[in-house]
Amino acid sequence: MIRSAARQDAAPPHGVMFHHFRGEGHADGQGAITGQQLADMLDWLGPDRFLSPQDWTERALAGRLGPDDLCLTFDDALLCQSEIAAPVLKAYGLTGFWFVYSSVLEGRSERLELYRHFRSTRFGDVDEFYAAFQARLERSDHGAEARAALSDFQAERYLAQFDFYTDADRRFRFLRDRVLGPARYEALMDALMDEDDGFDLEQAAARLWMTEDHLLDLRDQGHVIGLHSYSHPTDLAALDEARQRDEYRRNHAHLTGLLGAAPTVMSHPCNAYDARTLKVLGELGIVMGFRSNLHDCGGGPLELPREDHGRIARQMGLL
Repeated sequence: MIRSAARQDAAPPHGVMFHHFRGEGHADGQGAITGQQLADMLDWLGPDRFLSPQDWTERALAGRLGPDDLCLTFDDALLCQSEIAAPVLKAYGLTGFWFVYSSVLEGRSERLELYRHFRSTRFGDVDEFYAAFQARLERSDHGAEARAALSDFQAERYLAQFDFYTDADRRFRFLRDRVLGPARYEALMDALMDEDDGFDLEQAAARLWMTEDHLLDLRDQGHVIGLHSYSHPTDLAALDEARQRDEYRRNHAHLTGLLGAAPTVMSHPCNAYDARTLKVLGELGIVMGFRSNLHDCGGGPLELPREDHGRIARQMGLL
């Protein structure tokens, strides 16, 4: 069982991190699980181990978390979480942290999630998408640059802390974040989507994210809403301090206005943060934050560890 494994690996108390769920109008995709699989996972981990977000925060800040303590966390304000996961939690009497980026709640359609939906629904599997992406990159003005960057790329060393990534996952993320950067990556992906006459961008966007009403309903059920930046950059640590501050100030201002109280918790999008990020969060009164893995978790309360649900699902044989 996971409880024995956690003790053997000396894992600290940590959050369990969820993103995508499939079923009931929500497409399958890499790492997505069903509501029933979520219930199976809660049973496997032990529902009694999960603290409410309020209890977790109080104990974490007081240094009183026990070795078996867990909490539930959900990133990115995804509609599938509200429609599939939230009812499961309600049936178990559980609540959790929901870390949201504000731009999509204020009418913007961020490309990160749209691109994921595109590759999940328009290709047979993620490797087929990676092949199409690589072919489109080769035809672009950046093909030679990408080939040169990959000539000495060591997949096993890139994002090594995320051991559930395949070599193809790592290569794609390297090209996206380290070679192309946001503007060139988006231009390439937009060109790839334009070549697919069957993909309806607006229809996809309408079923991807929650609304502000969903967040208010979650809050009223006892869940806690926290920061996850304004527009979810995939490499926030690469931004200068002023842009990092703008990302979190805008996120903070939006959620404060919506919820009627200033948020005090957050999670780091894509685990990308640095000392400047922690400084900005301190300025905003954020007292607790979560990483995206169990590695390097000896930091302070703004760097608490989490386990990705995908790793647990693989241990259970679900993925």
